[in-house]
Amino acid sequence: MIKDVHHVGIAVNNLDDALKFYAETLCLPVVKRGEMRARGVEAAMLAAGHSYLEVIQPVEDSSPFAKHIADHGEGLHHLALWSTDVDADVATLSAASVPLQDREPREGFTGRLSYLAPEAFGGAQIELVQPEPALSGSTATSETAITRIDHVVLRVPSVIETSRDLDAWLGVPTKRTMERGEQAFAFMRPGDVVIEVIGPKGGGEPGSGRIAGLAFEVTGIDDLIERVRAAGYPIGEPHAALQGGRIVSVHPTGTCGVPVAFIDFAGSPGPVHRRQAQ
Repeated sequence: MIKDVHHVGIAVNNLDDALKFYAETLCLPVVKRGEMRARGVEAAMLAAGHSYLEVIQPVEDSSPFAKHIADHGEGLHHLALWSTDVDADVATLSAASVPLQDREPREGFTGRLSYLAPEAFGGAQIELVQPEPALSGSTATSETAITRIDHVVLRVPSVIETSRDLDAWLGVPTKRTMERGEQAFAFMRPGDVVIEVIGPKGGGEPGSGRIAGLAFEVTGIDDLIERVRAAGYPIGEPHAALQGGRIVSVHPTGTCGVPVAFIDFAGSPGPVHRRQAQ
């Protein structure tokens, strides 16, 4: 049912300010920009490998994205999974009584899409999208150090339930689980991008789930850090990553509320080397 992570949606107060970081500083190419009057927003799509960022600014107070920002602030809004047949997928979900925000797929900025209701995954907003041809794996090139989205973090009340439902409803099986302290983790990879699911081992507050983090794979992490720092954004110092290689984070105050990390697998048996060996 699901080919990969298609995009990550980010709700912002000012699209141009957001693009100063994501497009100008990170050099992610903008492959589409325009208005969605039915949703009361202006949006831009930026390519990151074969996946995308959808950066969305509400331009009307009635927009659901304006309500999201009023309730939660700027930041990560939704995770869009790449469907090869969204009408069939939504029909399957509906037959299984999965809570749906869009009972029928509709035409949107990125293609034919349908949102699941937030309660389907404990509060985390998931979208299914069958992308338009122009957004079906970017071939855009630029001088960016970013090669792809490495992983997206979902923080949910129940890792067990979310993992079970991703498999049962969407055919996305869990590849690995682990525990650290009071936190449980599950990892799944529907395509090129890893979905990392995190939650308290004993269960959390119902409905508290959210899209909680975004990590890019990069090459030349030290040069990227200097570029980000020179542009005035609050970036830390690189350190060893659990996945191998080195990782560094930018404080959300500089990224429109998004916890952004960059990971460089150079010199480690990380994803770059695994893909080259395949």
